[in-house]
Amino acid sequence: MAAGATRFALLLLAWAAITGGDDMMLGAVTAAAAAWCSLLLSPPGPYRPRPTALALLALRFPWQALRAGVDVARVALDPRRAPNPGEVAWTPRLPPGPARDAFLAYASLLPGTLPAGEAADGAVIIHALTNHAAVAADMTAEEARFARAIGADA
Repeated sequence: MAAGATRFALLLLAWAAITGGDDMMLGAVTAAAAAWCSLLLSPPGPYRPRPTALALLALRFPWQALRAGVDVARVALDPRRAPNPGEVAWTPRLPPGPARDAFLAYASLLPGTLPAGEAADGAVIIHALTNHAAVAADMTAEEARFARAIGADA
């Protein structure tokens, strides 16, 4: 029920933003129909996002991306810090499925590391530019933040 109410509210908010608040009765009927269809096509999952943790993750992302981007630029431009690309096998804690896929998509946006496939033993292969020893630890910490934000850490 909460998922339907949330979807309805977000769709009604989108209607109001698009139309400038005109004809809200039609918007309510449309949002209710769209929310019902969305529940049929994509039922709520087992995870309940935590709004505060999700907001902190969203606010942290630009800083994390900027910091990693500057580090990648230093590696690329400083002749004393030549890139040493390689692959690191990292074992995620999230089970295979949509939550892990969402985390890997999120992680692929951070400069310097790129999830590049899955090994036979279930580990994820991470392509990294440098500092391979810290990559697995950084990915584990980032995964823990992500899992907390989406409510998958329980």
